[in-house]
Amino acid sequence: MILFPLFSWGQNPTLVATVDKNPVSVSDVFTLKITLTNGKGNIETPDLEDFRVVFGPSRSSSYRIVNGQQSSSITFSYTLRPKKTGTFEIGVAKASVGGKVLTTSPIKVEVIKGASSSASSSGQRRSSKSAQASTAKSTNQNLMVRTQLSKTNVYKGEQVVVSFVLYSRYNNIDLGEMDFPTLAGFWTEDFPDQQTSWEPTLEVINGMQYRKAILRQQVIFPQRLGTLEIEPLSLSANVNRSFFNPGENITVRSNAPKLQVKALPEGAPESFNGAVGTFDFSATVDKSEAKANEAINLKVKVTGAGNLRLIDEPDFKFPEDFEVYDPETDDRISVTNGGVRGSRSFQYLIIPRYPGEYTIPELEFSFFNSSTGKYQTAKAGPFEFKISDDAGNVPTAGAPRAKNIVEQSGLDIRYIITDANVLAGPRSQFFGTPLFWAGTAGPFAILFIFLIYRRRKEALDKDVRGKKKRGAGRMAHKRLKAAQAALKSGDSQVFYQEIFKALYGYLGDKLGIPIGQLSRQRILTELERSGVNEATVNDVTYVIDTCETARFAPVTETSDEVFYKRTAELIENLEGRLK
Repeated sequence: MILFPLFSWGQNPTLVATVDKNPVSVSDVFTLKITLTNGKGNIETPDLEDFRVVFGPSRSSSYRIVNGQQSSSITFSYTLRPKKTGTFEIGVAKASVGGKVLTTSPIKVEVIKGASSSASSSGQRRSSKSAQASTAKSTNQNLMVRTQLSKTNVYKGEQVVVSFVLYSRYNNIDLGEMDFPTLAGFWTEDFPDQQTSWEPTLEVINGMQYRKAILRQQVIFPQRLGTLEIEPLSLSANVNRSFFNPGENITVRSNAPKLQVKALPEGAPESFNGAVGTFDFSATVDKSEAKANEAINLKVKVTGAGNLRLIDEPDFKFPEDFEVYDPETDDRISVTNGGVRGSRSFQYLIIPRYPGEYTIPELEFSFFNSSTGKYQTAKAGPFEFKISDDAGNVPTAGAPRAKNIVEQSGLDIRYIITDANVLAGPRSQFFGTPLFWAGTAGPFAILFIFLIYRRRKEALDKDVRGKKKRGAGRMAHKRLKAAQAALKSGDSQVFYQEIFKALYGYLGDKLGIPIGQLSRQRILTELERSGVNEATVNDVTYVIDTCETARFAPVTETSDEVFYKRTAELIENLEGRLK
């Protein structure tokens, strides 16, 4: 070991070791450089017993002022020649700076058979076609593409940042076609406004310095279990082009990293609906006292990091006398190097139709925390409401609802008729005629029919399940109209989402399945129990599976127009079978 005194100054000292080529021929020479930047102290060189020191060490220094900041560096260079073929490691160099010990990363040098680089260059000019073909298959150490994952062992639905990175030692490079992988089996979120540019600092890989540029970054959420492989990225480029040189066309492929995806543990809470990450949960109302038919706003908000866009609206149990509209979803989500984070809100418009005291029960939101490996449950509510009538009165629980009072008018005493000529004769008297009896019994018959109608209407209003069943077809057609609008606008993702909601919501309402228990298997079981034939059940399975596939990859086996028509016909067929 040899010690060299160094004298330099500055902030944030660093120690780096690099080589100018790797691999290297057994008959070739290469240069090892050890550079200390912004520091003063002693440097301890690594063990070089596997190499012959042809020349060195030579010492060089530099001093720069950039934007008013000073920096200095001292470099020791060694010219080395391998002793034999194989893979050899240049160990760690050390420097003692300000009481701290800085170290370099070890460098593995691959020594191969062959002529020196100068001989190889001249030999390439004289080589045959077969020799050129053999050279084309070798790995290009001056241009590399790597696919990097922030994690390699995750749970299903846990977010992973994937980066496609370019490394180059060429001074001049023009990028051509890039073929990125399709990422089948993942829900993806792209980084916004991505632009490829070289980073200001060099990166050392296996002792060699490279310029680095990030081609693309995405956040992926695995939706399948097992070992998932990211397909390689293929990139073509033209290097060393100049005014007198057309350059060289090169095609490189990245690595294909594998991701191990584990199943979520058993024992999930009943309120768990697939949320994976770290979240906060809250629910608020803008008022707790209102008049009948006055709007109330209920806002549910999920904040944190994870698969926010896959979180569905919560399952509230609203009072029957509340008219509730479909919630508006507001996403405030950002995608960064740390993954997907932000908030997703659901805004409900509620209109209480009758005075009284009402309660929306406590709401639970459960998620799987991938950091701790445990399920967590957050709660909000319950929410109490006092709904008053126009006079400001709030009926107590169980009190009968006030009925509308019908006012009568025009009952003044009639004048006595004094003209006897207008009196009817015996044969024209009205009493006892069929019209008299019809007029007498008619109001009672109308009242009787009205009471029967009102009792039936009240019974139907209390039958929430029956009400949903009767309105299932109407709600499905509403969803299908939304899907048709997305189809016309060319938004395929929204189209399949609306198709899925139309069929899923229709079957849930028609079969009387609560939202919290609605699943693919439950739907198929209830259809078979209802006597629906196998062909129709297969059609339902096909539509659900196609919509699920469309979340991750484009649907190519059928056109969107044909798929829309088939779904509409399926719902009409089910409407006739599920009475």
